[in-house]
Amino acid sequence: MKQRLLLYAFISTPIFAIYAVSHPLIFGVLPFKVLLLPFLGININVFVTWLINIYLTLNFSHLSIWRKVSFSYAGIILMQGIIGGIQYFFFTEKDIFVPKVAVSFLDNKFLYAILTSSAINVIIIIICQATEASYRRNQAELKAKEIELLHSEAQKKLLVQQLHPHFLFNALSVLKSLIGENTAQAEEYTVKLADFLRYSVQSRQNEVVTLADELRFVNDFVALQKVRFENSFMYVVALSDEVLNHNVPIFALQTLVENAFKHNYFTVQKPLIIKISFHDNSITIWNNKMPVKTADLTQTGLANLNIRYELIACKGIEINEGTEFFE
Repeated sequence: MKQRLLLYAFISTPIFAIYAVSHPLIFGVLPFKVLLLPFLGININVFVTWLINIYLTLNFSHLSIWRKVSFSYAGIILMQGIIGGIQYFFFTEKDIFVPKVAVSFLDNKFLYAILTSSAINVIIIIICQATEASYRRNQAELKAKEIELLHSEAQKKLLVQQLHPHFLFNALSVLKSLIGENTAQAEEYTVKLADFLRYSVQSRQNEVVTLADELRFVNDFVALQKVRFENSFMYVVALSDEVLNHNVPIFALQTLVENAFKHNYFTVQKPLIIKISFHDNSITIWNNKMPVKTADLTQTGLANLNIRYELIACKGIEINEGTEFFE
């Protein structure tokens, strides 16, 4: 704001000065040569007026507009008294190349300077107030955006953290069932689960990861499911190498693949089929639908993923569901 006000001061000062001396020049009251010195004085006068108002704007923004106007005019009158006294002394006490008509004009110069400065000061005050209001409004908008951004970041971190206990609960349920069925498989599952959780803990600070990293993470998850379900499902990935450099929210694919296992009942005779593909600039996770009637239908994972996508990409996920498929 300070730089902008000083720029306005440098630009407008000579314009105000030209306007102030134009009347005597146009009406032939004073010749051009005689007006050079007043022109210089008015430039100084107007610039000092600018400095007074800039100082009040920057350092006394807490004051009401009327108080700042009062202080501004008090400073202008004091300045005019000093400058007027100096000008009167030099022009009236010393008879130097000033014609009588100029002396007559300068005898009233103090009143003329006060009126001119007062009029110019009104314009300067208006400019300063408008600039300050614009600056405050921009600062408020930036602060609001900053708060909104911090809120969004906090939401994203919270949503990612909510996925960990959600997955861990399901993983422990699988482990519990394996312990009763097959101790060797339970031990193998525990080792793979430890590796899987190690990656998830190390990556929890990230909002997005490359599709290649997310896919490796999903492959590890599928390997865990293979320990329990063996040949009861098919897992197909159809992604080109170019797509693997794209970014996705962390746990995005894993959440959807996990949902396919969680919400369907499948056997070797009726296997679950999960396909991950890319088309129309979108990642699609498709599975055939064989719903489990007793499955938890709260869809916490889908709801969290949708909100995370809205926060990161400003658009949510798209869910297509038919009688025999879910994608």
